[in-house]
Amino acid sequence: MHRDADVLEVDAVTGSRTGLAAYSRRALRALKAKRVPHAVIGAAALAVRGLPRMTRDLDLVVPRSAAFKALAALGGAGFRSTTPIVSASEPERMYVVMDRTGGEVDLLMAAGEPESTVLDEAPLSLIFGMRAPVATLEQLLLLYLYSNQPKHLGDFARIVTETGVDLVTVERYLDEVHPERLAEFRDRVRLARTPKPAPPRPTRRRAGPRRRS
Repeated sequence: MHRDADVLEVDAVTGSRTGLAAYSRRALRALKAKRVPHAVIGAAALAVRGLPRMTRDLDLVVPRSAAFKALAALGGAGFRSTTPIVSASEPERMYVVMDRTGGEVDLLMAAGEPESTVLDEAPLSLIFGMRAPVATLEQLLLLYLYSNQPKHLGDFARIVTETGVDLVTVERYLDEVHPERLAEFRDRVRLARTPKPAPPRPTRRRAGPRRRS
């Protein structure tokens, strides 16, 4: 991982270890042991790619077809879903699982693009002392393009402005797979590079005459 990625494992307020590395390794090993396709996304992937930011959970993407197999594998490693699992129904879009220490893993189910491409192409990378499939910067940009969460908009901007991400590769993918989003992608890139100026500050308020008691 990036040399500054210690921010992932240390509480910014208390300075104590969060346990993220330990339970992330346990989750990743459980999925690997049961041969569940998976890839690391989110803040942990950003840290591997050189853009660490504070987080308390591990974000993973798995195939929707392997949703219940993934949940069973994590269950065997001590994680429990925060919502009921109904195996007779279609899997949910996302599951949050936690262990008894509060360690959290967020499971995103891949039913289409760009998640399927991330699963197929994420390269093995060193994360928390082990090797696992981790999304590239280009793949993270694609994932964030389909999200309007403020933190993801910020991560998108950081990737564009602070790294050497290959924007041409991202545009080529969108042109082939989802050309309707190409204009929005270019708009987001432009906004990241030239953000709107901050609103003007008000002039200093003059103190009025003091009231006599």
